[in-house]
Amino acid sequence: MSLLSKRLVSIAASTVLLSLVSASANAQTDVLTGGSDGGGVGYGATSTYKFTGSMILNSIGFYTDNKSYSSLEYSIKGQTYRYGVDFFDNSLNIENGFTWLTISPQAMVSNETVTVYTNYEYYDFFDNEMRTETDLFRNFTVNPSANVSYEGLVTGAFANVPNSGYTNSNLRVSPANPGSNVAPEPGSFALALTGGAALLGICVRRRRTAG
Repeated sequence: MSLLSKRLVSIAASTVLLSLVSASANAQTDVLTGGSDGGGVGYGATSTYKFTGSMILNSIGFYTDNKSYSSLEYSIKGQTYRYGVDFFDNSLNIENGFTWLTISPQAMVSNETVTVYTNYEYYDFFDNEMRTETDLFRNFTVNPSANVSYEGLVTGAFANVPNSGYTNSNLRVSPANPGSNVAPEPGSFALALTGGAALLGICVRRRRTAG
């Protein structure tokens, strides 16, 4: 094999490896998986998450059941961010009843917490007054690979006692360590193989031409 061919093979292998490492580093995990609609309560609600290891926090998911909520808030490291002040509709994406906000990636370490508050205000024409309500999610599972524990939801309907069976939110995280063992997404894997195969094809053609 010529020196050029060897270099092309090396480049192809490096391309595949770097693509897979990058995909692994960027793979995101939902802290809460599965679940179903849990109805609503006539109060605002706050859910709390505690990190049990180092992770990157990428997105906040508010369970709005596709409604236009008036109050969406989250707090990280003592700083609170509010809908209509710190983020707006153009930053939100609705997915399966959750309104997701992609934030600037935040490095989180063990014992750091994130709280999420939701409240929906609407006018009740029948009673001629303003009302508040929060939609809840239930029957979910906490993903152990996310390195986050769910501490429960507090609302007046539960006498302000944390209830771990309901939530008004979700989080999306990714590994803090790029070398962690996370499977790349199928699309990224296919793209890496395609790029590597193309470079290997060039190598083979050049070798045949040289021969």
